[in-house]
Amino acid sequence: MKLIAFDVDGTILDTLDSIIHVVNETLYENGFYKVDDKEYMKKALGYGSYYLIEQALIFPYNHFYDKKVTEEILKDYIQRYNNDDGSLTKPYEGITELIKELRDEGYKIIAYSNKPDSVLRPLMKEKFGEDLFDDILGQVEGHPAKPNPEILLNMLDKMGISKDDAIYIGDSEVDIKTAKNAEMKMIAVTWGFRDRDFLEEYNPDYIVDSAKELKKLIDSMK
Repeated sequence: MKLIAFDVDGTILDTLDSIIHVVNETLYENGFYKVDDKEYMKKALGYGSYYLIEQALIFPYNHFYDKKVTEEILKDYIQRYNNDDGSLTKPYEGITELIKELRDEGYKIIAYSNKPDSVLRPLMKEKFGEDLFDDILGQVEGHPAKPNPEILLNMLDKMGISKDDAIYIGDSEVDIKTAKNAEMKMIAVTWGFRDRDFLEEYNPDYIVDSAKELKKLIDSMK
């Protein structure tokens, strides 16, 4: 194995409280009710920011859907998220150390997210510095979001690495579907936005419960 691609939200960064805070701030400032159901918000994560805002707007009390307004709210959300101080976002326990170990062992390390690229890159730089990842792949207008694997496969092709020499790690059904669509091996983690029972329904290749268990599994694949 030569390359390890990590999902971001719910896999390497605990962004839930930060996302909920900014979504609710955006909703309130635009005249909508805040979403007071954390589990509802967790289920809305993983499919990109448009879907997240769409789900927040159709949440009970709001019951609102209009594509043009959703796009306007989305722009406001992205601007607010970019300006957020990030104090509620942090790497999961042991993740930074794990990635450093993997880099030292010679693996290429990629971050791959449905978060807008303009939001993702400064956030990753703030939380992990500039040199921990070989590439950072966020959602770019005109390119399909996960579970379409186009961006990931294009990156592998650019780096000259076969999908057989890569593995994808994530925390949701979106990540499992992405790996299956790319015909790549996949490790699901249980510390993010979906629990083990839910993940098992989507049949990932492996499921792990901690960064230490993840490292042990990767070592067994050498």
